Amino acid sequence: MKNLVSRKSLRRITHGLPVLLLAITVGAVLGANSVEAQSQKDAAAFYKGKNMTFIVPYAPGGGYDTNSRLLAPYLEKYTGARIIVRNRPGAGGMLGVNELYTAPANGLTIGIQNAVASVTNQIVGIKGVRYDLTKFGWIGRMTTDPRVLTMRKGSPIKTVEQLMSSKEPVKIGATGLGGSTYVDAVITKQALNLLVEIIHGYDSSPEIDLGMLRGEIDGTWGSYSSRLSMVESGEQFIILQNGKKRFSEIPDIPTYLEVAPSPKAKRILSTLNAMHEVGRPVAGPPGIPKERLEFLRKAFDKAMQDPGFLESAKKAKRDMDYLSGEEMEALAKESLEIPEEDIKQLFIKAIKGEI
Repeated sequence: MKNLVSRKSLRRITHGLPVLLLAITVGAVLGANSVEAQSQKDAAAFYKGKNMTFIVPYAPGGGYDTNSRLLAPYLEKYTGARIIVRNRPGAGGMLGVNELYTAPANGLTIGIQNAVASVTNQIVGIKGVRYDLTKFGWIGRMTTDPRVLTMRKGSPIKTVEQLMSSKEPVKIGATGLGGSTYVDAVITKQALNLLVEIIHGYDSSPEIDLGMLRGEIDGTWGSYSSRLSMVESGEQFIILQNGKKRFSEIPDIPTYLEVAPSPKAKRILSTLNAMHEVGRPVAGPPGIPKERLEFLRKAFDKAMQDPGFLESAKKAKRDMDYLSGEEMEALAKESLEIPEEDIKQLFIKAIKGEI
């Protein structure tokens, strides 16, 4: 006897398929949500009452330290853990980043980075680097502080146009070879064909400020937040900034991409700008359990959007520019990619102090 299905029976079977498929799909989604919800409950239970170390790779009192201590109470609020901010200065921030990278991957050690320095150190393969930026457990970015070129009060150079046409060497101060102030000065010198003399070896930004006050140097590169007090005091003024567009606080100051004299110069400066966009992110070591990393990302997201945190940051004059952990993960990988070999070699030489 043949196995036959009548048209009527077939209609009954196929009529019920969409409902059945919908039920299976909804069940799968609800099941996945239930598993995720349980994993987040487990993560929350893990962090509640625990001590978490937050590494700052610089000495107390600077911008990285200030940002971290502003954030800490709000991370405590949303993780349930006690945040212990620990300053680990040394080697231009490398010591703290190395310590963060090699910390136990249990999710109880996180930290902030000067990602520009981290990127440049990894590109060159600076001796002492013990990390790989593509492997950190990225939690999110706090901010990307605009970079600005300031000149001292009384300098004959008042605008970037005057700087670009100067017939006399303009002295630009910087910290050690390979540092952000040095790399900015070297790359902009090369890209914009500037007649500048880079005076490096200053121990810190305050030392550079003293050099400008004494008239030893004419200007310096630095983050907007670190230059702001000197600008507000009238001792320095800004003539140039980085970025694809002008920072809202200084809308009358041109970006170096605007004044780039050639397509090649613009590509060089776009590469430098991409490194700076990585900014000041927060991360943990590689290998943090997935559910804990996701919990930390969500806690960071809530902390960065908390009205109390935003008000505290505003009072402290700390501008925030949040990125999620997923976005930071992609940005960190992109920042290490320099497609043009001659531009890559230019950056390597600049970072090594060979230019």
